[in-house]
Amino acid sequence: MDKIELAGFTTEQTESIREAARKYAERTTFTVEEATEKILDALNFISGAIREAFDKLTAVFRELAEELEPIDIEPRVRRRKRNRARAKIIEQRYRAEIRRVENTRIYRRIYKPP
Repeated sequence: MDKIELAGFTTEQTESIREAARKYAERTTFTVEEATEKILDALNFISGAIREAFDKLTAVFRELAEELEPIDIEPRVRRRKRNRARAKIIEQRYRAEIRRVENTRIYRRIYKPP
């Protein structure tokens, strides 16, 4: 006895169900293959378009980098001169503060009664 016959189907009904399932599976397989092919074609088209876009963007970025290259470079001499000038100003302020503190009299501000 078949499991399907136990469910209440006759042998003829079981065969017709199996035949319908086989035909549906064949149709589904055919449509799945077509769908897979169409999806792969679409993905190939999209990947090609993305590659072209990235190629164009890289070309644009290379051109920009070539144009901006002379602007970004600051001469080492100029940078060192700027740093020396900044250090000189900081040192002058520091020395002025030291002179001011050294010249103040500590006890002058303390209140002394008459």
